[in-house]
Amino acid sequence: MSARFVVGFLLLVLAAAGTWWLLRQVTPPRVPPPVPPTHVPDYTFTDATVTELNAQGQPHAVLRSPRMLHHPDDDSIEVFAPRIRYFISGSPPWDVAADHALLPSGNQRVELAGHVQMQHPANNGGPALVVQTDKMDVNLNTNIATTEDAVEITQGGSRMTGVGLEAWLDDNRLLLQSQVRGAYVHQP
Repeated sequence: MSARFVVGFLLLVLAAAGTWWLLRQVTPPRVPPPVPPTHVPDYTFTDATVTELNAQGQPHAVLRSPRMLHHPDDDSIEVFAPRIRYFISGSPPWDVAADHALLPSGNQRVELAGHVQMQHPANNGGPALVVQTDKMDVNLNTNIATTEDAVEITQGGSRMTGVGLEAWLDDNRLLLQSQVRGAYVHQP
């Protein structure tokens, strides 16, 4: 073997070893794969008041809650002890209360649960209309509230019960779906 071949071979081996060493020094450490989001809140509101405005800049709905949580995994908002006031043009507002509410992603509806109560004052100063149920969904685009659960409606001494309800808040109309029973007491 010639000396020239041996020197060339050694230079080639040194270049390969240097390249290997350099790659080991500059290769970034492995990054673990991202962890999928969990249903752990990423932010919390306390003593929150949220106001939604209509096209004229007037309040359309006001939500008050002692505690609200945002969940990043499904972009939902969990609301504790919500108190909601829906302002209806030309009519007294509807007041809605519940133990709990969920606003799924998109905020186009509110899912109310636990001791749901809707109240609407009478236009003539008489007793308020009170609707009670265990669960209710409110579509925020149409202002229609619905439930498939048992419902009790009272106004003064009058009382109606049924299963299932549609309530058009803008028109102050209620429709009990089935098993309707009632007693009407004339208010002098």
